[in-house]
Amino acid sequence: MSQVVVRKLKFDGTVKYEWPGTRCETGRPGWIAVYHAPRRHQKKLGSGVEEPGDPAHLIHYVGLLAPLTVILAYSLQGEFLDAKCDAALPGVLRGDVLDFVDLDLDVVVLPGYQHYVRDQEIFAERCVSMGYSEEAKRLAHLGILHALRSVRRRQFPFDGHADALIREILGGTGGRK
Repeated sequence: MSQVVVRKLKFDGTVKYEWPGTRCETGRPGWIAVYHAPRRHQKKLGSGVEEPGDPAHLIHYVGLLAPLTVILAYSLQGEFLDAKCDAALPGVLRGDVLDFVDLDLDVVVLPGYQHYVRDQEIFAERCVSMGYSEEAKRLAHLGILHALRSVRRRQFPFDGHADALIREILGGTGGRK
């Protein structure tokens, strides 16, 4: 298992955060999964401040082709808590750094697959203030549609992949297949 740093960038290129983690197998072309361990992998904000976050196991999927990232949160006992799907420009892996550009639109997923779209006003504001290109706007909407379809149809990563991965991690196999 290799260590990677996930960097969330804004459209203007500023770093929102850097977050170390352990890369896990997805078995899906075009997707990278990163496990962020509670208390071990600390998120560092663009300001340089470390954010301890909630004590939860997090599986972070970054699309290398799809305009989407998904973070699924699990309790310390491995129970699903929630998920956040970020519309994003497709990720780019360079060595041990995985960058993606967040496009502000989110789908939040609660237990029982209840879900809602969030931050539409922020997206509208930043389209103007950060000068989102027409292609970025198109990809943001495409990413949200992809997230909604994945949740509603129980498609990857909502097809049980993350649940199985967290069971493997908690069982000591480290996400290896």
